[in-house]
Formats: sequence, structure tokens, C-alpha cells
Amino acid sequence: MKHTRNAVVVLATVASIVVVSSVSGCSSSAGTTTTLAGAKQTTLQLERQIADFVPSESVTDTQQTQTSKVIYPCLGKSDQSYWPGSETVSLKAGVKTDQVLSAIAANWTGKPGWSVFQATGQDGTNTLDMKAKDGYSFTVAFVDGPQLSITALSACFPNAGLAGKSSY
Repeated sequence: MKHTRNAVVVLATVASIVVVSSVSGCSSSAGTTTTLAGAKQTTLQLERQIADFVPSESVTDTQQTQTSKVIYPCLGKSDQSYWPGSETVSLKAGVKTDQVLSAIAANWTGKPGWSVFQATGQDGTNTLDMKAKDGYSFTVAFVDGPQLSITALSACFPNAGLAGKSSY
């Protein structure tokens, strides 16, 4: 059951990212150009800001993706890609996960240029889909363990000269 629930959460997260990406086309603000390094750094910083909503005394371990073996093409944007990131925060039992998600949602809903969508999966798992006007996208959920799972897509950046690298 535990593995099935995790698989459902991962599948829902990936589906949410695909939908958000296809609707947005990895859009960037007019006139804004970023690089792989800039997009990656911003993604990592935003993941950290989201994870910081968990009380530090409740955290037992944190795993944040620092490199990816791939970058993905932005839909509807030729010669542009996005960097996929993730962060998993393992927690002690007893964390009030609904309160943490509500605090995250309230914080990002109040930020200019951000849209936040709350959803509840068929298994009862609550998720947040957070999308920035400049193309950054995050799906946040608590999964068995308990763990806070953050799946991210950077804003799009020009991918000229990036093909064939072993990591990004």
C-alpha cells in the first residue's frame, strides 16, 4: 500500500508538471533571458524556501537534486529547455502537514506573479501546484515516511551549446 501510494503521488506530480508546462509553454516574462546556471540556481533557492516552511526541529534529512543528467525541451519554445529539480525532506512523525501546506500556499498566493492551485488526489493526498509568471513551476506534497516532496521545473533558458553534456 505504501509503495502504491508513493507511486500515485509521483504519477500525480509528473502529470501536474506536464499539464502546467503544456499550458504555460515554459513561458518567460517578456525580455527576460536566463541561462542554465541562473535557472538552476533560482530553482534550488525556491525549493529551499518552500522546504523551510517545515519546522527545523522536525527535519531528519534533506536530499536536494544538485545536478540532472537531462534537460527537457520547453513546449512551444524552439531552442529552449528547462532544468528539472527536486527536494525531499524526511520528517519526524507528528508534523502537521496540512498546516505546513496551508502556510506555503498562503505565502506564495500573496506573492506577485505566482499562482497556487491546491488539489486532493483520489488517495486523499493534498498537493500544491505553484507556478510563477516567469516559468518556474513546483509541485509540493507530503508522502509516506513522512516526507515533504518538492518537484520543480525551472524557467526556460536557451539551450544552444548544451546538447550532449553528461550532467546539467
